Amino acid sequence: VPIVQTSTFVFENQQQMLDSVQGKSGGHVYTRWSNPTTKNVEEKISALEGTEDTHVLASGMAAISSAIIGIVKGGERILSSDSIYGGTVHLFDKILMQYGIQVDYVDTDELVNRLTDSRDTYKLCFFETPTNPTLKIVDIKKVADAAHATGTISMIDSTFGSPINQRPHLLGVDLVMHSATKYLGGHSDIIAGTISGSNELMANVRSAAKLLGGTMDPFASFLLDRGIKTLSVRMDRHNFNAKYLAEKLEKDSRIRKVHYPGLTSHPHHDIARKQMDGYGGMLSIELESNLAGTSKFVDSLEIFLNAVSLGGVESLASIPVLTTHYGIGEKALREMDIAESTVRLSVGIEEPSDLLQDLLAALDVIG
Repeated sequence: VPIVQTSTFVFENQQQMLDSVQGKSGGHVYTRWSNPTTKNVEEKISALEGTEDTHVLASGMAAISSAIIGIVKGGERILSSDSIYGGTVHLFDKILMQYGIQVDYVDTDELVNRLTDSRDTYKLCFFETPTNPTLKIVDIKKVADAAHATGTISMIDSTFGSPINQRPHLLGVDLVMHSATKYLGGHSDIIAGTISGSNELMANVRSAAKLLGGTMDPFASFLLDRGIKTLSVRMDRHNFNAKYLAEKLEKDSRIRKVHYPGLTSHPHHDIARKQMDGYGGMLSIELESNLAGTSKFVDSLEIFLNAVSLGGVESLASIPVLTTHYGIGEKALREMDIAESTVRLSVGIEEPSDLLQDLLAALDVIG
């Protein structure tokens, strides 16, 4: 599929244009509505996720906001796990509340019970697994089943997992969202988001997205398509490298805790093993240090780049309290199991022994 780098499309006559506007012909009218290059990558992501439809947008936050605004009305309520991306927390607490949408947070282990006990209370249940940044695992099928039993739409941020490691829709989740900036793109050179689901639900999401205007540029869609071509082989290396590092670091006394679902010591390892084909390239470590020492550790890394984001071929390191979860209250951080000494590692596809030596050298610097 060529890169159709255009904002508008030319028609032979008014009837042909009207047929496209009304959706009768399947033709494209305006790139804010649809574009052939973007449609091509949307079809590929639907095939990966096992969904009827996918909409690709200009960022992960555009995907989340378009889905929620397309489905949830003022006065309705959302149930969310308390361990989610900081940007999503700010969207829920600072934006949605202004429009009369209440979000109730619950511990990841209590999602199913809360859903079961709150029939007809919630329009939408939102959760992540693995969670950002402490890699908690939620039982996807149990949440999806509980949501369906109570008439609640389920929506997952599956960014950390990728469609190679987990396919939530096949386990019953209604809407699957990704920050495609991350593993789907894979090269840290685009900003993109995806939302996938049934044709019925996606019609509402697409209508909202069309008006909100978080449109994916056609060239960025081409780059996303390029990334998907190598997704499977990249994820194999991400999975291997992260598990290798987690197993090595777990034995280091200078590290208080290693968060990685592939470790048998992880509290939700059995759930992860049941619903994931691989455990992903993300891990978090909690150092035996304070914020100053943790900052020195990250600043001392050489292969791991000091940067936010994740899922690219290069390894990245960041401190959540200074980046993704900056500005979130101490109580909420504790509930997410995020400390000042927590470091999030996006493990790339470099030589694993080199990555380990980089981490060990930085640990030596802080003593």
